[in-house]
Formats: sequence, structure tokens, C-alpha cells
Amino acid sequence: MGGAYIRNIGIPKEGDPHYNPDTAKLPIRFEHCEFRGGQFANCDLSSVELVDCDVRGMKINGFLVEDVLKLASQK
Repeated sequence: MGGAYIRNIGIPKEGDPHYNPDTAKLPIRFEHCEFRGGQFANCDLSSVELVDCDVRGMKINGFLVEDVLKLASQK
């Protein structure tokens, strides 16, 4: 999928013709994926959980996640 451009992916909201109340609350799950060097822009990542993920070099709004985690562990 190198060079893939994926956009407008999401769960339809109530009122949308594709809305399905049976699946509306089911989360999207990615497993064994490589997003190295990728970019997420203008995405709703609320309540996202990273489990056993390599976050070396990962930045959120320009801040290295590793640095943020180090600061948080010092508190």
C-alpha cells in the first residue's frame, strides 16, 4: 500500500443514509500494520488506545511522544 491515500473513513452518524445502529459503536481496529513515516491529519483519534506499539520518532503536533512520556513519568 505504499503511497496509499486514504480519506473520509469513518462510522456514519445517525441521520446518514448509511447509518447502522448495530455497528455505529463498534471501533475500527488495526492489527499488525506498518504506518512508519505515515501521517494522520485532521483525524478524530479520541479514545484511541495504542497497545504494544513502537512509537519511536512518533510526533503529535510536533512533540516527540517519547519525550512527552518521559516527562509524564517524572511526575
